[in-house]
Amino acid sequence: MSGYARQDLERPLSFHLEGLTNTTVVIGDIARWKAEGRNVQALNGFHFIDIDELTPELLEKQKADMILSPLVAHNFDAVDVVSKLIELEFRGKYRAVSDDIPDSEIIRKEVQLFAPEIDFDLLLMPNPELGFN
Repeated sequence: MSGYARQDLERPLSFHLEGLTNTTVVIGDIARWKAEGRNVQALNGFHFIDIDELTPELLEKQKADMILSPLVAHNFDAVDVVSKLIELEFRGKYRAVSDDIPDSEIIRKEVQLFAPEIDFDLLLMPNPELGFN
């Protein structure tokens, strides 16, 4: 595991969300999440949407300063989200969430090469089966 990935595991999620004052838009497969019993109701500071709902009007209405999504979802991945954010001229932060993966730095570099104007990073979540707390 790279030092950067280890550092991500040791930082709380609040570290990655620090300094945000507006809404964080969470992109996911909302119908699937609901069917799995996940809570996707609006939470204070978070707004849940499907990728097709990501529009300039939504970003303006929500005053979105961060976008969160899975790195890989059932019907999209981080490259799809980045492409849409470029199209929308989004200037906030985009964070993709994933299980701890080997060589996460490669993904960061690929996205930065593809879209240098996007403030992108990975939030790596430890796998509980590996004994991380």
